[in-house]
Amino acid sequence: MNKRNKFPSKSFSEINIGDKSQFEVRIDENIHASFSNLSGDFSPIHCDEEFSSKTRFKKRIGYAFMLTSFLSRLYGQYLPGGSSICIKQEASFIKPFFIGDTLKVIGEVVDKIESTKFIVIKNKIMRNDSECIFKGQGIVQIISDIK
Repeated sequence: MNKRNKFPSKSFSEINIGDKSQFEVRIDENIHASFSNLSGDFSPIHCDEEFSSKTRFKKRIGYAFMLTSFLSRLYGQYLPGGSSICIKQEASFIKPFFIGDTLKVIGEVVDKIESTKFIVIKNKIMRNDSECIFKGQGIVQIISDIK
């Protein structure tokens, strides 16, 4: 099955201010190691249990930029879907997350700009449904109204 069919794109006219979407992802050892290998970042705060146990976090922390990579999934599959490209992303990393956490990635359309086909999406990421670890705002541009 083509994954794109599972997450249909929305045209500019189908997107409304207030539209929301979200998904969850559990951070396991495999996801953490995959991001380490992809980014090439093997710093001890992320990869060394002994080192990390001596920090104020007491264990390895997840990668901040892994959080922004989940926005690619949000924009590409959920809101608005594969009809857009990301133009700008603001990011505030508020608190750490850890291997074993479940993250909820949430987006909400807060503005539309007809002349440029820009969609402004406020986003946040919650850790274990209880604390906000990331806040940001992205601008995506609808590049095609073809379905």
